[in-house]
Amino acid sequence: MNVNQKLEHQAGQIADIYSKAMLELGPMHISINLCGAGYLHSFHIRGLLAHYRHFGTPDYLEAAKSWADWSVKMQGIYGNEAAFNMGYRYETNRGIPLSWFVADTLDQAYALLHVAAELPHTDKLRDRIFQAVLKYDAYIQQWFLGEKGFALGYMDGEKLDREIYHTATTRGICFYSAMYELFHDEIYRRKGWQLVTAYIRDGNKESKYHGSPLHNRCYASDAMVCAYYILAGNETQRQTILNVVSQVIVSWAVTHQMPQGYWVHDRNRGDPGSPNPIDRSEVGPYSWGLLLGLEIFCQLLNSNPALDLTLERGYGFLANVMEPGDKNQWGYHCWASVAIAARLYPKYIFPWGEKFAETKTKKEEYAAVY
Repeated sequence: MNVNQKLEHQAGQIADIYSKAMLELGPMHISINLCGAGYLHSFHIRGLLAHYRHFGTPDYLEAAKSWADWSVKMQGIYGNEAAFNMGYRYETNRGIPLSWFVADTLDQAYALLHVAAELPHTDKLRDRIFQAVLKYDAYIQQWFLGEKGFALGYMDGEKLDREIYHTATTRGICFYSAMYELFHDEIYRRKGWQLVTAYIRDGNKESKYHGSPLHNRCYASDAMVCAYYILAGNETQRQTILNVVSQVIVSWAVTHQMPQGYWVHDRNRGDPGSPNPIDRSEVGPYSWGLLLGLEIFCQLLNSNPALDLTLERGYGFLANVMEPGDKNQWGYHCWASVAIAARLYPKYIFPWGEKFAETKTKKEEYAAVY
């Protein structure tokens, strides 16, 4: 069994385990006992739906719908009535949450839009998702800083709405890409491109404030795929994205990858500049998540043997160390799920997959002629 065959088998295992748990145990049990971080579920849902389109397993879609239905019902029970519940079970004080993050809930909203895109127009869940997401979008505008990016949300009971937070900015790019793809309203493309501009100008790419250089680039690589295929309105903008990805993400990934195939998630305590490390993981979702963007942009950038080798090491490491049934890594397999889809059947990844497939086909046709 070669690496790709192993990855496809693992993708099916992850999807089977996740969908079975969702349908048999229910999203509430999963959130409380298996994986309380709502943003991790959002990546599971994205991968699950890509696998649904590839494998055609009905339970995958039903599990995604179960999660979406529950997420909509949970909206407003932690803080503002429009806020999605991250599942962290933090305390509130007179309706003000102790901690509530724009970035994490943007990922939830993004995954909900993935589910909506898979449903027929007559499905009532689709309408409920749209209503919930539109209400949420209106609420988070107080943290939207335009071309400065997105702010953090609440931290330790304090509303942080003046300084940008790198992860919220990149997650907003993905969110507004999906909003534009589904609603076809120019305002969403405009907001999304403002966030792209913010990332290009000053995305805090090396920040260890609730992140790391790996963490930042993992999310940014995901966002830049959306920016390239959905938000960019002309070739100049697309070339700008390619340049930034090549200079900021690809060059870093090639030079910082460990020989075994992973990247170190080296972050410090919450205070900017703190010398005290709290995490130095050798495996996990950010190493695997970075592969998604690298895989797609490898098809768009000029021939790059170093990037090719980086990808082979990365996917080879993923295939060799990941154990889909490992409960200790159950939540983290979400990023692996999407990264595998990016390698094997990217055309099934919403919202940009079909456009990627069209681009690849045109390039192959061009090469065949010339």
